[in-house]
Amino acid sequence: MTTELSPSNRETTYPSAYPSGWYHLLDLDALAPGQVKHLEVLGKQLVVFRGRDSGKVSVLDAHCPHQGADLSGGKVKGDCLHCPFHDWSFAGDGRLAAIPGLDKIPRARVRSYPVREYYGMLWMYHDISGDVVTPPYEPQAHPEIDNGEMVYRGQYTPRDVNMHICEFIENSVDFQHFAVLHGHLTIPWTQIRVPGFRVRHQAGWELDPQRPHVAYFLNDPYLIFRGRHLHKTGLHAKITLFGPGSTVWFRFQLPDLGDILMFQTHLPTAPLNQRVKFRYYSHRKVPRALVWYVVGHWISQWRADLEIWENKVMRKRPVLVSLDGPVHKMRRWVKQFYEPKPRVHLEVQRS
Repeated sequence: MTTELSPSNRETTYPSAYPSGWYHLLDLDALAPGQVKHLEVLGKQLVVFRGRDSGKVSVLDAHCPHQGADLSGGKVKGDCLHCPFHDWSFAGDGRLAAIPGLDKIPRARVRSYPVREYYGMLWMYHDISGDVVTPPYEPQAHPEIDNGEMVYRGQYTPRDVNMHICEFIENSVDFQHFAVLHGHLTIPWTQIRVPGFRVRHQAGWELDPQRPHVAYFLNDPYLIFRGRHLHKTGLHAKITLFGPGSTVWFRFQLPDLGDILMFQTHLPTAPLNQRVKFRYYSHRKVPRALVWYVVGHWISQWRADLEIWENKVMRKRPVLVSLDGPVHKMRRWVKQFYEPKPRVHLEVQRS
């Protein structure tokens, strides 16, 4: 059996760097009313601004259709963004609203993108076709956060990771690597191993039968101390893969206490670079110290993969064995986010 040779350019082994899905652009508290930010993400130059009157956040292509000025250098007046070059005014939907000195203005606009304010995060829908489309699915609500049963416990922003966005999804079905990279108990938030302890992982992977954009990674880890299996130390983790790996959330179930819910988001700033953020909540009964421990343990496990992710290539025809997880099933599922599909375009009414 022959295998593919490793190419000199890692990027060429991967599919498109920017699959269709919802992406966490920034935290909402990073954008005050009237503030403007420039973002270079998803292969785009974007401008993000918050209206002074309504407080609504809008995302547009960054450059003016008039003579190409960078709109992020402009100012927000009311709910419109004014170009710094000629003071043309653009509404949040990208429509040209006014030109100084002219009553009759051309039908011009800047491309705008669907955005949602989601649990302290600003999410934008990006379509691989480059078009502005009606999102085929909406961000999932979490009633326990909405009704106050779960409360915000913190967030963590590590350094950017030099990997393709698909690697996290690929990792979820790579059952063989858990014993190798994740079989040691470490001090939370570090790579320091605790002597005498091992971690046994019991992993699974399945699709959501009702929602084609959702899959699940399941894990029931527990500790082993000097060969003795400590089943009572276990917990159940359900990881929701929401879209192409741009957003996942973890549900850690703690018997008699409640759950911890953690969002992990990936935003491509380049084909092989991800801006990663963690944001976590818990039921009120879960002690803060336990939240710190569980989240910190996951961060430690996540960091164990970084050196692999930042140096590997993607094998289009991997040599698989019986110990591997459902790699082909996963790849068939994730393919939907890498193929442009005809969808209903957003219709914006001119006022």
